[in-house]
Amino acid sequence: MTRISTTVEVEGMRQLRRRLSVLDDKFEDLKGLHQDLAEMVMDRAVALAPVRTGRLKQTIRASGTKTAGRVRAGFKRVPYAGPVHFGWPTRPNDARGWDGGPIQPNPFLYDALDQRHNKVFEAYFQGIKKIQRKAGL
Repeated sequence: MTRISTTVEVEGMRQLRRRLSVLDDKFEDLKGLHQDLAEMVMDRAVALAPVRTGRLKQTIRASGTKTAGRVRAGFKRVPYAGPVHFGWPTRPNDARGWDGGPIQPNPFLYDALDQRHNKVFEAYFQGIKKIQRKAGL
């Protein structure tokens, strides 16, 4: 097997690295942007969430990271968030003592995103433009 070695010299690499280091700081700005966008969806999800006791609605929360915004529902103490959202066709189950009929899906998180997607995309576009201006791009 023959190995071929190639060297590539990039003109302007020092300037590129300097620009990339500036951008790395701006990724921190994305956390805040993603948090804000997730909160837009979360506010709508809270309004759309089904209510029996109100515990499910209280678990809806938003988070933002450098790479994404997330809206979640449920905790260990409220394990029924998934079945409420996605449905649960296996109920009832006499062997497990589950009464009642199957749980019909109520995709309130997806509905919240569907209803807010135009505002979220516009806010994201504006947020990215602001970060670009701040970075001098």
